Amino acid sequence: MVQHLIFHNCPDTVKEGIRDHWSRKQPRIARLLQTFPEEQRHLRLMVDRNPDGYQARAVLMLPTQVLVAQSKTRQDLYQAAIDEAVDILAEEIRRHKNKLRRDRTHRKKQQQQTDFATALELLEQDIRQQRREFFFDLLRPVLRNLRNHARRELVFAQLEGKVSPDEMTVSDLLDEAILRAWEGFEQRPPQQPLDQWISGLMHEIIDEREAKAIPAISLETEISEDDPRFRVASGWILDNEPFWGDLESLTLEDILPQHEVEEPWEAYSLDEKEQWLFAQLSKLPKLQRRALMLYLLEGWEVEEIAMLQQRSVTEVQADIEAAQTFLKDQLWQQIYQRQN
Repeated sequence: MVQHLIFHNCPDTVKEGIRDHWSRKQPRIARLLQTFPEEQRHLRLMVDRNPDGYQARAVLMLPTQVLVAQSKTRQDLYQAAIDEAVDILAEEIRRHKNKLRRDRTHRKKQQQQTDFATALELLEQDIRQQRREFFFDLLRPVLRNLRNHARRELVFAQLEGKVSPDEMTVSDLLDEAILRAWEGFEQRPPQQPLDQWISGLMHEIIDEREAKAIPAISLETEISEDDPRFRVASGWILDNEPFWGDLESLTLEDILPQHEVEEPWEAYSLDEKEQWLFAQLSKLPKLQRRALMLYLLEGWEVEEIAMLQQRSVTEVQADIEAAQTFLKDQLWQQIYQRQN
């Protein structure tokens, strides 16, 4: 991150103190900005001194927006002025990142619904003419935006002991959902978007699996890093749909977008972080976990989730908040254990 420190009416001894204090605060901001390319972050910290005290202002230029934070009042100590400006800037960064995440999931959802709407008339035609292979060949590529959701559902099913490792691939789950879509197309709820209906079919397929030999994890279970239950193969996707790209990893920012983590969390590898998240999320009640994932990762509105789960909006909203509170508590415990 490119940084500039600008001083107004500050003696040299104070300038050195400001540089030293900022060097201890800067890592916090850097952690919050990890999702932005290093070369695209530019921060200016201005510290002004007058007879009433010190005031600090931070101007952060990102490729997506310029964020500004300023200490609200003059402070007797420059440390206090910088601390206040950093706190405000951190909150602005979290708010901005959450907006970017919501915009991104909204665009993905809109594209997904557009894809399904584009195919709907021909799918209906294939149903009327009983052209099953045509139906399958059209619907399969339209499911591209459901593959990450399918992968996560399969990981949870493996951790819960419903599916054995390597028993079902992402492609297997999508294929079975396509088959059920063919069989039940004319009975689908008319008011429900096609992509949401097929997501529900995937949930049904997972939920119908009988418990296997592998035990479900408990709240006390520690899972090794190489446990096969954390991995799900893609299947035909890799060979036939390479332009779909790689499956997305699950990140803490996906689940707790406005939460600021402590430095020890960054010591974990990306795989370790994802596995920890899967392990914790698998401890949540199924409906609660799905509400959280659909809301944060798939861009569903609370009302849409309530319709799918046949519950009230209030219940779904409470579940999303409860799930995030649980994860925050688990995260702090994990960080505390790491530090001790």
